[in-house]
Amino acid sequence: MLLAVAVTRLFTLAIFASATLLFIVQPLVGKTLLPVLGGSPAVWSTCMVFFQAVLLLGYLYAHALTRRLAPRWQWVVHLGVLFAAGAVLPLPVDIGEPGAADPRWWTLRTLLVTVGLPFFALSATAPLLQHWFSRTRDPRAPDPYFLYAASNAGSLLGLLGYLALEPAATRSAQAFGWAVAFWAVAALIGVCGYVPVASGFSRKAAAVERIRTPHASFRLKPEATLLKQTGSQAEIRAVSWSRRALWVVLALVPSTLLLGVTQHLATDVVSAPLLWVAPLALYLVTFIAAFSTRGFGTARRWGAVAPMAALAVLLLSLAEVRYPIVLVALVHLAAFTVLATLCHTRLAESRPDAAHLTEYFAWVSLGGVLGGAAAALVAPVVFSSILEYPLALAAALFLRPQTLEAERAATSRARRLAWRVSAALLLATAYWCVSALNEQGTSSPLTTSASFAWLQSFTSDVTMAIRASLAIPAALLLFASRTALLFAATTAGLLVGAGAVRTGGDVLDRERTFFGVHQVTAIQNGDWHVLTHGTTTHGVQAVRGKLRSLPTAYYHPSGPLGDVVFTLVPDGRFRDVAAIGLGAGALAAYAGSGVRLDFFEIDDAVIRIAENPGYFTYLADARARPGVTVRTVAIDGRLGVRAMPEASYDVIVVDAFSSDAIPTHLITREAVAVYESRLKSRGMIAFHVSSRFFDLPPVVARIAADRGLVGYVRNDRDVPPDKAEQAMRPSVWVVLARGEGDFGQIAQSAGRWVRLAANPDDPLWTDDYSNVLGILAKQP
Repeated sequence: MLLAVAVTRLFTLAIFASATLLFIVQPLVGKTLLPVLGGSPAVWSTCMVFFQAVLLLGYLYAHALTRRLAPRWQWVVHLGVLFAAGAVLPLPVDIGEPGAADPRWWTLRTLLVTVGLPFFALSATAPLLQHWFSRTRDPRAPDPYFLYAASNAGSLLGLLGYLALEPAATRSAQAFGWAVAFWAVAALIGVCGYVPVASGFSRKAAAVERIRTPHASFRLKPEATLLKQTGSQAEIRAVSWSRRALWVVLALVPSTLLLGVTQHLATDVVSAPLLWVAPLALYLVTFIAAFSTRGFGTARRWGAVAPMAALAVLLLSLAEVRYPIVLVALVHLAAFTVLATLCHTRLAESRPDAAHLTEYFAWVSLGGVLGGAAAALVAPVVFSSILEYPLALAAALFLRPQTLEAERAATSRARRLAWRVSAALLLATAYWCVSALNEQGTSSPLTTSASFAWLQSFTSDVTMAIRASLAIPAALLLFASRTALLFAATTAGLLVGAGAVRTGGDVLDRERTFFGVHQVTAIQNGDWHVLTHGTTTHGVQAVRGKLRSLPTAYYHPSGPLGDVVFTLVPDGRFRDVAAIGLGAGALAAYAGSGVRLDFFEIDDAVIRIAENPGYFTYLADARARPGVTVRTVAIDGRLGVRAMPEASYDVIVVDAFSSDAIPTHLITREAVAVYESRLKSRGMIAFHVSSRFFDLPPVVARIAADRGLVGYVRNDRDVPPDKAEQAMRPSVWVVLARGEGDFGQIAQSAGRWVRLAANPDDPLWTDDYSNVLGILAKQP
């Protein structure tokens, strides 16, 4: 007994540790890639697809290994793979730059070269060790799937543990520490592989022994009872292709749902930092619950809860509710958890005998890859909004046991066809109803007269109430078990309609790229155009009337940047200007005769929008002025500025945002060194550091002190009503220069601008170290 306990603990520890390493290396590599790619949330989605694909290769390798080689040779070959993977460590932190390459494919190639082999070697651990464990004399060997729960628990620890590790060490130190841990885990895996080899335990003897001493601690489901006993013989039931297809689908839907809910929350609810952590952690928790030896409910029970979760999301989507942010996010995450647990529990219930274990996990991994690829690679090309999220929600509802039972309740083919046609008609009708209620041109982000604002608010509330009421027919279909299929179809149509059709103005253009969803909306009867990226406004312009030439939003003349421009212009120091980040191009409104303005924008879709005079005219109007040169360059801003000769600019404006903050690689010591080298003798660097989540001025202050620069900050959070009518937005700006005398009137505006004072205890951000959690904690 003691020996059996020791073997179980050994295998559990090895699987747990390898999974922990797998989920530490994923954010570690993501942190290396993210700055180079402009901080786009799509970086994480693309990384997830890569890791899922390599995981599939690892599972296929484990399956081939256990089918083609004897136990001793399985052990030898895998030790060789682990040794080869360890030889390429530690992981590199200097990965180069994408240049003009497609960011998705550059990311995948870079991941393959840097982390591909070590990740592959570790990814095969879970199925391989479970197979090896099934060949031991341990009483739990007949049903080793409980080790999969340990694997996911290790993954969860690795994911959350990295959040504590990240602020404590540089990327180089993290990579070296991971390499040391890899060798330790490889040794542990080697010991596990030796146990069944040393026991000389044949497969036939193992099968007979398991039948004589069954272990029932793992909850067995009807679908999982795959051994037929005939005397002393064991016959393993063959696995049908329909069952394999079910495994793929049950893994595909939660995988798509994971990336879909992450993108939806980051785009349509709140661009919160590290937002991907919560859905991924919950995803792992659902796997742990589904494959745990303790009962966490059957698929049927989760199927009974799923409609309530889906209806809650449907109501929020139809009414376009985004506040309070925390509550809305919790509803989406709760629904995701319920539906993912539903699918994963069905997946666990349909698991085969241990003889098919490696094949089973290969099919599960294939489903994960297909779901991730659909969300990260296909959806951005096919959809202009985050439609993969409502589609995945709808698919999960169709996978409820109750839905399948209702569909099968029709005994004749004619009745079954009638139910399916009815479901299809309800789906199309639900989508059409949402589209018919699309409101055009009534909502506005600008302050208007009280009476008009009241009318707008009332009309909008009525429309939202009518949209939300569309969920009532879907809810009524829950009262009869036979209408479960119709409920799924109706809810699916409403969810997809709510995701595709939005109110709040006349949408002139919506484009989805690697860097997010960009939308141009005409409001107030077409008098104003607004550029948004998710929930963040990136530009506003009055396209008619006397305010057309007025720079708005964060560039308003009354705001901090207005002070910067009016300080530099009289001294002739606003002649050569660089801007990292384009938006709608409002900065061009300040360009007068003799001004050269270079915009460096990483997303060419933003350039196409700003260059189109049908949307915004800031660039076209500036180019029409005599002596003005305006250039737009599709490149990461830091790389674009670095490519210019030294002493090229009077001022460099850094206003590039991703997830509600400047991407970290634009606000490091090395980045500021690049900017400073491209400044003229009395040049200035202006950082737009507005953020709902991060306290960025102390970061800039610490870098300025290290570089010997002087800095000022203006926190312009209170916008007067008359300026709000001109689309002025609250903003916080920091300006840096080489000397006090370079600031002019800014240094004399004591009530508006405050001298930056660095705290020597604050960590210095470099290309090798940044701590977003540290500045998040300081946020009031």
